[in-house]
Amino acid sequence: MDVSWVDVKNVPEAGDYPFRDGMLTVTFAEIAIWKSHPEARFELMRKHPVQTVPQYVLGRQIDPAPVVEERFYESSNGDSWFLTRDPTGAQTVIHRPNSRSGGKSSQLAVRDFLTESSNGPEHQALRGLLETGPRLSTILIAHDLHPRHGPVSDAVTNAIQSLGIWWHHLETIWIVQSAMAPADIRDLLKPLLGLEDQLLVIDISGDKAEWSGVNAIGSTWLPEHI
Repeated sequence: MDVSWVDVKNVPEAGDYPFRDGMLTVTFAEIAIWKSHPEARFELMRKHPVQTVPQYVLGRQIDPAPVVEERFYESSNGDSWFLTRDPTGAQTVIHRPNSRSGGKSSQLAVRDFLTESSNGPEHQALRGLLETGPRLSTILIAHDLHPRHGPVSDAVTNAIQSLGIWWHHLETIWIVQSAMAPADIRDLLKPLLGLEDQLLVIDISGDKAEWSGVNAIGSTWLPEHI
């Protein structure tokens, strides 16, 4: 699996920190990269020999997935608007003015771009694009794996992350936005589970939710996607 700065609670300096079922060593090199590139992720590795309390270190930096931008409107003067996603997976709009204006590109969350008073042709174009796209549901996935870490856990993690944008701030809980129904997600994940493993998949679209102890990034994600 891979680890982000958020996963280690944005630790400010190098040191040993509690992580999952053991301790994680964070070096000055990783802190320096995170301070310059907060979205950077590293491969999680376990120290050997294996000890009673697992000891983890961060391995190679994982190249981020390429940023996909979909242009949904271009004005007669050459300004362009693109739909993309920020490092958290949330949909955002990039506005790139034409080269003659000398203006800088700007980026806004979709909900800020599509305010009630926004009714220009670029706003109408984005509304049309979103309306014709697949309907996404907000799905809660909970699992109890034995053991919690290893090849099965990695396979389940990869399968869940492939469903769409995701939130994972609690060890055994995921929230994803996906066009797949809960039954289809269950059928996708079930073959990866062991005989003693348990899985719960619920559509929570539009449900009311409250939380505590979640960092700022996670707390921003939840009301935007549930």
